[in-house]
Amino acid sequence: MAIVKMRRLRLIGLRSDQEELLRLLQKLGCVQISQPEQLPEEIPAGSAPDGAALNAARDAAAELRTALAVLDRYARPKGGLLAARPVISEQELFDERTCAAGLEAGRAINAAERRISALYAQQSKLKTQKMTLAPWLGLDVPLDVRSTREATVLLGAIPARRTLDEVIAALGAASELVELIPGASDQEAHHVLVICHNSAWESVNAVLKEYGFTPAGLKGWTGTAAENDRRLDAELEQTAAELDAQRAAILAEAGRRETLERALDRLTQDMGREEAKSRLLDTEQAFCLDGWFPAEQEGELAKLLGQFTCAWEAADPTGEEIPDVPVKLKNNRLTRCMNTITEMYSLPAYDGIDPNPLMAPFFIIFFGMIMADMGYGLLMVAASAVVLRKKKPKDPNFMEMIFWCGISTILWGAASGGFFGDMIPRLVTMIDPNSTFQMPALFTALDDIVAIMIGSLVLGVIQVFTGMGVSVVKKVRDGNFIDALFAEISWWIVLAGLALFICGSMLAGLSPALATAGLVVLVVGILMLAIGGTREAKGFGKVTSFVGIIYNGVTGYFSDILSYIRLMALMVSGSVIASVFNTLGATTGIVPVFILISLLGNALNLALSLLGAYVHDLRLQCLEFFGRFYKEGGKPYQPLSIDTQYVDIIKEEH
Repeated sequence: MAIVKMRRLRLIGLRSDQEELLRLLQKLGCVQISQPEQLPEEIPAGSAPDGAALNAARDAAAELRTALAVLDRYARPKGGLLAARPVISEQELFDERTCAAGLEAGRAINAAERRISALYAQQSKLKTQKMTLAPWLGLDVPLDVRSTREATVLLGAIPARRTLDEVIAALGAASELVELIPGASDQEAHHVLVICHNSAWESVNAVLKEYGFTPAGLKGWTGTAAENDRRLDAELEQTAAELDAQRAAILAEAGRRETLERALDRLTQDMGREEAKSRLLDTEQAFCLDGWFPAEQEGELAKLLGQFTCAWEAADPTGEEIPDVPVKLKNNRLTRCMNTITEMYSLPAYDGIDPNPLMAPFFIIFFGMIMADMGYGLLMVAASAVVLRKKKPKDPNFMEMIFWCGISTILWGAASGGFFGDMIPRLVTMIDPNSTFQMPALFTALDDIVAIMIGSLVLGVIQVFTGMGVSVVKKVRDGNFIDALFAEISWWIVLAGLALFICGSMLAGLSPALATAGLVVLVVGILMLAIGGTREAKGFGKVTSFVGIIYNGVTGYFSDILSYIRLMALMVSGSVIASVFNTLGATTGIVPVFILISLLGNALNLALSLLGAYVHDLRLQCLEFFGRFYKEGGKPYQPLSIDTQYVDIIKEEH
């Protein structure tokens, strides 16, 4: 339950062994490859490997992801959210034929999808053309009709606000050598054909302009509108048939989803290896590799490297290298679930302290205290157990956290008598109005608020003092005992003296010396704070420094401990909300309706309580606890390893 000790690996090997060495390191999965600062002096200047293979792997992986996204739209995968991933061997994962088949299927799916996109565009274009032709379907006139030496022929539209009768009358008044043939009309315009003798064109054109005539944009069309419409219908039918064929082609590939997924997982490993290769330095005959690995796996690494002609050394990190050392946390089954919290906040520095074993009891206890309901706890335990057993997530930390917090919730619920609030007593009362049944409880959230508040403060004091104790241990370990003495230890002495003085004052008749002893201890603690807080100050600055130390310390500890009252507030609010919904259901007097309303209300309360418990519990850990000892800024340990998304791998001997 600590930060795993890491060692620095430096290796020089033959270029001919590079690919195989990286493959075996990936299977071993313990070396994080970093960029070498420089090659040894006796080795010629090197350069980074060519990135063509990495780019090719990325392009192929992108094509497979696109193909899987297309399949998701046309044929959702079977199995549901809780379906476990297939388990295969490393040999199956790296099988070239499976990868080639997956790439072939991906190309076919993407080609079909691209054709479908083109067909949709074509379909849209054809429909637009049909809409353009619709107003002229009633005219048995070729759309490419042209004016002659004797007559002008025009297809166009007149705004719908003008009636055709008044337009025809106006044209008739202008000339007898004009004919207006109406087509279709809609809300926006009247579509018409105008035929006019050229000798009357000027007067006719003036009338047309007056009535807002607009020539139709039908250039490029031949034949009548009806003939073109029939041709467009045939093309639309042909397009629809091809769309169906392309969709069928994609659906036909749905059975190869697993092949696509395995191919993508395989390419992911290739990308990881090529990305690691990009951090090497190459010469014509050799390459240089730097990296980090857990000290506990040095034997396995030495056995692997012994298969190659290479020179390597392993060394502990120097002081200058500490900030660059990757951090790996090693915890047991109970505390590893706290990685969810630690990684979200920030990993501890390599020379810091793993907070998980210290945080786990507090986080789980606080979470259960906020929820404090056996029914909610049973649901949490059951849901997390089902996911862990059926889904078998690669990162089970979050579900394991829900599992342990669910157990804590059950225990707190048993102590407070909560089972979906007061659902059981209300149900019994509805069945038998004379019943006085109550759930057995050590305390209740609604009747023992003061006791719960005191308990919350006590838990806060314990966690704050634990954080102070960890800080003392860390400072002593780092050789800073004086800092610990004039900080946390001085405050402990002050608080101990204050406690003795208060107890002695209350028991003055029984132990008169206790108050005096407490006062002496209190004065000693204050003097220690004064010495420690003013060591680096000069003149009047010593006074202001001392006042600041006392003020900040008192208000800081007081406000931090008061923050834990939120545990009481959230417990009570959750209990009240559950009770309100149970009361609403009970007012109906109908047992089935009561159960329905109670379950719906408690489902909402469970969701709100889970969110509140997680957020506020997280706040107490990150602000009130971590702030006392936590050194953040660790870099995650990301070794070159087999990391799959769709399958699980059976580990093989290397």
